[in-house]
Amino acid sequence: MKKLVYIILALTLLSEGTVLRTKDNLSKNVKYDKYGFQPLCATCTGLITVASFILKYDVSEPVVLEFATIICKLFAKQPWAVCDGISSQFRDEFFYVFRRLANESPSQICGIILPDCADPTDPSESGWKVALPPKPKRKTVLKKKEKRPKDVSSSQNMNVLQLTDLHIDFEYKYPSEANCDDPVCCRKSIADPKKAAGYWGSVGKCDIPYWTVENMLSHINKTHMIDMVIMTGDYINHVDWEYSIEEHLSVLRKLHRLVQESFPTTPIYWALGNHEGVPVNSFAPHNVDERFWPTWLYKEFQTMSQPWLSDGSDESLLSFIYRRGSYATKVMDGLKLISLNTGFCEVTNFFLYLNQSDPDSSMSWFVKELYESELKGEKVYVLAHIPPGDSECLEGWAFNYYRVIQRFESTIVAQFFGHDHLDYFTVFYEDMHNVKSKPIGVGYAAPSVTTFEYQNPAYRIYEIDPYDNFKIIDFTTYYADLEAASETRKPVWEKLYSAREAYGMTDLSPISWNAVTQKLFKSDKKREQFYKYAFRNMSPQCDTTCQMQLMCNLRMGHHNSTLYCPTL
Repeated sequence: MKKLVYIILALTLLSEGTVLRTKDNLSKNVKYDKYGFQPLCATCTGLITVASFILKYDVSEPVVLEFATIICKLFAKQPWAVCDGISSQFRDEFFYVFRRLANESPSQICGIILPDCADPTDPSESGWKVALPPKPKRKTVLKKKEKRPKDVSSSQNMNVLQLTDLHIDFEYKYPSEANCDDPVCCRKSIADPKKAAGYWGSVGKCDIPYWTVENMLSHINKTHMIDMVIMTGDYINHVDWEYSIEEHLSVLRKLHRLVQESFPTTPIYWALGNHEGVPVNSFAPHNVDERFWPTWLYKEFQTMSQPWLSDGSDESLLSFIYRRGSYATKVMDGLKLISLNTGFCEVTNFFLYLNQSDPDSSMSWFVKELYESELKGEKVYVLAHIPPGDSECLEGWAFNYYRVIQRFESTIVAQFFGHDHLDYFTVFYEDMHNVKSKPIGVGYAAPSVTTFEYQNPAYRIYEIDPYDNFKIIDFTTYYADLEAASETRKPVWEKLYSAREAYGMTDLSPISWNAVTQKLFKSDKKREQFYKYAFRNMSPQCDTTCQMQLMCNLRMGHHNSTLYCPTL
């Protein structure tokens, strides 16, 4: 679906291969003619200027959209309903951004499209830097380390449940076709399907039915003692060509009610995913017209988060949620949780191309919260959706996020992500340009609840030691093999693996995780097992390109595949 969006927007001068600003796609061989002139960039700027003039007349918009829909049908080979829906969803956003950019600087659009024409240090592109405070000269207020009572064993550590990328499909049909021509299947009742959808879900191009999520939550409630729940985004289905604010609000309220009823006395903390935006990936910062602001989403997000925000959370904290879709709250003495909206790093959030520099001051706010915790001697958990090194995250954000992790390595004890639907981790280094430097942090990308695409549903439980700076002692991933379930046989949720047992680790420190990466790089057998864990599938649909990407992810804290991807 994401590729489809890129293809459509290529017609309107954006494309998948050029939207992302990374070190890898900045050409070192920019072509000049004998007069030191760049013909391609000049031609591009001229065409943008002409297109801008044409688009001043609203009558041209329907023509462009119709053309985009036709190309989508012919080249992306998607149904008319999908193509028409996507082009209509992005119409207002795209034309607004295009007109503003063309008006202010046609060359900037060319810089987005053509890496050779871009200035990577331009703050309106990706070269911005968030200000980082110096480390305090005087000693910070250190919280007195609470000793573990003699009668409290390690079995009484905290259990933190992470659920991510649920993508619940309330239109899931049984029986239905699981191998359809649409981007998302299992939504149309068919008497004689080519590949029948499973009652509890289908490992393929289908999202998860509501009743399977109910079953999973019921199982967790009966089986585990959960002290805290973290939800890392993407609660809406993948049918993004039909997105509407009304439907999103309905889904968010149903899910919130379901999770709350499952854990009525357990703290639940939420983060936003890119699929919460309408259109998908759309999170307008406040430097654009008010009609685009996702205030409706941020208000609902505040309602979902409110019950477990710190005592005394006042209007000033709520204003942060309303403005940024992020918040910070005290979980308990010595521990703060920061929920960070990564919609501000999404490459197809087109509003960001008006000015990528610290959208709505989110990164500056993130630094401020961490600095306050550093001075108080607090530890911090970071809750977010898109991992910074993911291909859907802009390099400007990824680079600055990495710098923040480096600066506050002693304060941030865990980073929790989702988005990719796969199970992996990412090691951060003291020197982001040197993978032999000291490992200083780890980001955990948890497996998805949805089966889209070709994974079994899963959840993860972290074991936390509250008496040792809230460090993660271990985590265990659980899954259900939907192929073994049926209408009369409920899913069996069972242990897939625990980190320490599977990888032979003595602890889950950054140094230990870095050692795991080296083992994986050197052993075909260990990599094969890793791919099975990633997909929760004994026969994962993961070709050599997919396998290499998973290995790159293990060190991809920002975009530099030349450095972070191993030679296998």
